[in-house]
Amino acid sequence: MYTARADRYENSFHPDYTKRFMAIADIQAGERVLVLACGTGLEIFIATEQVGEEGEIVGVDITDAMLAKARQKKEQLKPDAKTFDVILCSSAFVLFDNPESAVVSWRNFLKPVGRLLIDITHEDNLKVGLLLERAAKRLGLKFPSNRTWIKDENSFKQILERAGYQVEKVELMDRLTGQGDTYYSADQIEEHFERITGTPLTVNLATEEFRDKTRALFREEWEKDAVNGMILNVDAVYLYVASRT
Repeated sequence: MYTARADRYENSFHPDYTKRFMAIADIQAGERVLVLACGTGLEIFIATEQVGEEGEIVGVDITDAMLAKARQKKEQLKPDAKTFDVILCSSAFVLFDNPESAVVSWRNFLKPVGRLLIDITHEDNLKVGLLLERAAKRLGLKFPSNRTWIKDENSFKQILERAGYQVEKVELMDRLTGQGDTYYSADQIEEHFERITGTPLTVNLATEEFRDKTRALFREEWEKDAVNGMILNVDAVYLYVASRT
């Protein structure tokens, strides 16, 4: 999914959003920062200026194309066995199959006073993709994103607290793409189905068989959420700032 997006990733809302994310991260000089799912390095290159010569940034990503893009701008840093002052994960957490297991394991890399910053989508963000995910899961199909567990801003707060974190702040990052919230009407169902099954999100899924199986279920999921035939797409994510307890 992200291999196909690597070259276009920085020609989107992501650079502007990253500046907002990093302003809240408030990285200090000399800190050691771990950037998970670092993508093309947007957070890394801002953090590098913030930590200065005495600090260190380690970026980890699983997509070769994303790492290649980052290496075009700066030599990749290698991780070692030390712990971190800050762990960042932006625009990627909903790709993890087991959210609780992920944050439990990451806690081991934080210093006792270390902080964790993660964003997750609002429960009504990227709504069309969420409806397709729900349709796919009804068929027992594995989907690239894992968002059905997000019911409201407390969903992830509770996961963090169970994992041994203290949630310091939850920030609603609105106007994520700059478009604002939008409504979609029932007569757009087919249009949105065709669009979402043709995006990088579903590039490895969207065979004709997949479309045939999910088309009717997608409509059912739309109708479940619709109010007077309309569904709301919220242009926002939640940003969580947490510390080890």
